[in-house]
Amino acid sequence: MAVTDYHVHTARCGHAGGATRDYVLHGLSRGLTEIAITDHVPLYFLPGEDPDPGLAMTLGELPGYVEEVLALREEFRGRIDVLLGIEADYAEGHEEALATLLAPYDWDVVLGSVHFVAGDWIDAPGAGARHEEEGSANLWNEYYRLLAKAASSGLFDVMTHFDLPKKFGHHRPPECEAAEDAAVAATRAAGVAVEVSSAGLRKQVAEQYPGPVLLSKLVAAGVPVVFSSDSHAPAEVAWGREKVVAAARAAGATEHVTYRKRLRTAHPM
Repeated sequence: MAVTDYHVHTARCGHAGGATRDYVLHGLSRGLTEIAITDHVPLYFLPGEDPDPGLAMTLGELPGYVEEVLALREEFRGRIDVLLGIEADYAEGHEEALATLLAPYDWDVVLGSVHFVAGDWIDAPGAGARHEEEGSANLWNEYYRLLAKAASSGLFDVMTHFDLPKKFGHHRPPECEAAEDAAVAATRAAGVAVEVSSAGLRKQVAEQYPGPVLLSKLVAAGVPVVFSSDSHAPAEVAWGREKVVAAARAAGATEHVTYRKRLRTAHPM
């Protein structure tokens, strides 16, 4: 039986703490059989080597990140499978740059994320005010437009936090349902999975990503699921896992998927 956490960060991103090895050890203590280390990709679409040191590793840190994860894979072989992954931001118009950045490494799984929406971060501290200032419907529609393009790009295996703009409590307005449906359809058509993440339960919105109605829509569309914590500290690894598994079951999911060398395998729940 595969017991997994497919979204785990390291201190290199600037907003997580703890030794990477301690994330793996905590996963072991929680009964995981595999853990995907998936730190934030360097911000390739912004100028400079380190355009925002609090958000992602630098370009210079990427090789060392890969080396560390591969070393942990060997150290823990036979106890827990450590997967080489990355969380890669989608930036419209910069797809070729991201493909070039990812190409040298033999990833097990590449997570696709949309954080940068309409010229700014959608989930940064204080970003909740954007919903009042710019219009919540405008932000949600643009978010889902970008998410659909990301899913269709061929760059990613799993789409993360599918309803991220709700982080500060601003749920999707009814008039944005068509944009949401288009993102679901694009994800299904691309054969990309979606994470069921406990991170939202730790945020102001206090709801997993994706929420119950959206998760049911994704499952009904045939989109596979993986389980994630989006941990930024060792103690968060596998946090709330029983809740996201229960949420997936309630949404109608009967299996979850794992990845090796970006190839997907289904497992019964």
